[in-house]
Formats: sequence, C-alpha cells, structure tokens
Amino acid sequence: MDFISNKSPQIAAMLSEIGLDGIDDLFSSIPSDLRIRGPETDDGLSEYEGLRLMEELAVKNTFSSYENYLGAGAYEHHVPALVSSITSKSEFLTSYTPYQAEASQGMLQAIFEFQSAICALTGMDVANASVYDGASACAEAILMAFRHHKNRNKVLIGQSLNPRYGAVIKTYLQCLDYNIVTIPFTKDGGVDLDFIRKEADHTTAAILLQNPNYFGVLDDVRASFEIAKKESIICIVCADPIVYGICPSAKELLADIAVGDCQPLGLPLEFGGPYAGYMACRQDLVRQLPGRIAGETVDTHGERGFVLTLQAREQHIRREKATSNICTNQALASLASLVTILWYGKEGMKELAMANYQRAAYLKSRLQKINGILISHGRTTFNEFVAEFKMPLDKVIKHFQKNGIQPGVSLNNNSLLIAVTEVKSLQQLDRYVKVAQEVA
Repeated sequence: MDFISNKSPQIAAMLSEIGLDGIDDLFSSIPSDLRIRGPETDDGLSEYEGLRLMEELAVKNTFSSYENYLGAGAYEHHVPALVSSITSKSEFLTSYTPYQAEASQGMLQAIFEFQSAICALTGMDVANASVYDGASACAEAILMAFRHHKNRNKVLIGQSLNPRYGAVIKTYLQCLDYNIVTIPFTKDGGVDLDFIRKEADHTTAAILLQNPNYFGVLDDVRASFEIAKKESIICIVCADPIVYGICPSAKELLADIAVGDCQPLGLPLEFGGPYAGYMACRQDLVRQLPGRIAGETVDTHGERGFVLTLQAREQHIRREKATSNICTNQALASLASLVTILWYGKEGMKELAMANYQRAAYLKSRLQKINGILISHGRTTFNEFVAEFKMPLDKVIKHFQKNGIQPGVSLNNNSLLIAVTEVKSLQQLDRYVKVAQEVA
C-alpha cells in the first residue's frame, strides 16, 4: 500500500475538528525541555554530508574482541561462503509460507531436501520441515509422546539436558496435568541408569536425553533407552547434528524421536538466533509431528513436483485436532543448514565431526596436566568439556579476557564449560593452555 502524506489543508481540517490551533498542541503535555525541535526546510544534510557524518561516527565505535570458547548450545562454526550466496537469493530470502504448490516449487523442494538430509543424519524414517529451535523441538517431541500414550502422564528428562531447553519444556507443560521427573547424573557426567530403572514404568510416556549432554559428555543413551523400551516408553534423543558424523545415529541409539538445533550447521551465532530446530521420528509417529511435511509427487504430465503432504497445524485443520500451534517452519535457517550439509557431503560431515572431537580432546588433555585444573568428568566428550579451577573463577575469567580470550561458560561449582570447534587452530589451543598455566 502506498503512503500518501497529508497536505496542509487536510492537517488544518483535522486540527480544527479536534479544536487545536497547531500540531505542537498535540504534545502540550510533554515538558518543552524534553521536546526536540522539528527540522527546518534548510537544516538538513546532503547525501554526501550524511554519509561522511556516519563514517565519522562509525570510527568512534570500539568493542572488545575475544577468541571465543563459549558453547552451551550455540557454537562458533565455519559457515561456508556458499551458504549466504544461496540463502540471499530473493526467491528464498523473501519467500513466505508456501501454501500454493504451483508458486512455491523451489522452496518446497528445499524443505523436502532438508527433511531428507535430517533423515540421513538421524536414521529416522521421516522429518518435518523444521521448528523454531532445539528447545521447542524438545518440548514438541514430549507432546508427541503424550498424544501417543494418552493414558500416561509422566516424562523422564535428564538433568544434564541444556537448562534453557528444560525451561522451555516446563513452560510448555506447566498448565497441563503432566509430571516431569528429572534424571540425575553421576559424578562422571553420565545419566543415572539405576534411577531410570526405578522410574521407568507404565505411567511414563517419554524419556528425553541429550547426547552429547550439556557438559559435552557422550551419554549412555542406548542403555537408557533399552530400559525404557521394556515399558513401551517413547525415547527421545536431543543431539548436536554434527555428532552423527562419527557417533551412532538416533535410530542406532533406539530413539523413536530425534530432535536438536541446526545452529551448528551453517547458522552463525547472531546474538542467539534465529535458529532452526529439527525433528524426525519413526513412520508410525508421523501423524503426531507438528508443523508441516513436504513431499515429492508427480504432476499430470508425470513430471517431478513437490507439495505439502501433511499439515497438522491449526491453520489447516480444526484447532482442537492440531498437533501444535507452531504454524510455520524456519525455512531460511533450515535452508542454510541444508546447504551446509550438502557442501560438506557424507565424508565431509565425518571429517567435520572428527575435527571437533579431536580439537576439544587435545585441549582437554593439555589442561588435565596442569596443577590447579581438574577435568570434572571422565567420560568421552564431544565439542566441549568441564574444567574446574582452584583459583576463584572471576579471577580466572578476568585473566583470560585480559589476554583476549573468552574462556568458557561459567558453571556453579567454580567450573568452566569450554567449547572447542573446528575453527580453533593448534596455535590458538596452545595459547589457551599457556594462559591457563598462568592463572591455575
């Protein structure tokens, strides 16, 4: 819609109608010293002068720059240049919800290929077109389990799940008659199997574990799910998608539903978002998947085409029948993840995962040899790990920051959660060790 500004006669007529003499009278309740004088006709800057002024202001901006070892759910990974080249194409960048298949074949195909890539990574039968992020994917997966087991009201959730994911789950369930039971973790950072044996019963609809968990530990997911399967409990694994490059797939872990955040694949940190959550499941649970699923078909001429195959959302069916109030998918973010997966390819994903594992393991082993630093968990870790310092943590962090390093995420017990990805070089890791030695 075009904007047409009001002319002087129209302004005068409106002011007369409300009994005011001028526009300034509209703001009479605001003290005059707080009001900014309106621009005069000749007090502006030319385009060139305005650009020069902005350049002068820009050079005054300064900010601290650190080598980043923060993680806890959002990681610094290399984003291939190809990603922005493709996602910035206008047909993707400005695309809206693809209701009409005949007008949205490119976007529908992108969604279909994203679903296929997620199924290839997780080993699951079917995936949806993405949800908002990893946290909402976890919560939606639990709701899927409760819809499947209508007469059950308990869910088991690992205490080692990302706390922000846990907070979203509680928000989803707080007004519903469901019981959340937290599975404690042992000293080595792994899930407590004995607790699962005790709590996994006929009232339990689902069990949710993260792998690697919040501490970077590769957990006993398969052993936990084997226990849960005895009571026909829906098993949900939340995983960094890169870990599937070298570790068993969700299907091999006996998961019924696989969820997680696509941020590690092609999505920069961006101050916390937007990201995209992935969801995949067994074929018999497909009717419980929220959002939408794109499918492949043929047209009347036998040509390959794409359609929205399943739309179990409130905009398409009766609200009480909808699986979720999620009404769209993170199309652009999931496209970025798809392009990244295709850029790496099958062998490249393995190499990427191995690079993340090896770099984190190298730093972990070097820090382990320093007096005054204790590696908290003895299990195998991926991407990140916990290191406990004898020196007060605030002094540790200040010393690292003085040396241009953001050393990790602070935990409650004088520990740092340290994330290492493929973007860290050997020289950077050795420098981290040197600074750690100075402060330990």
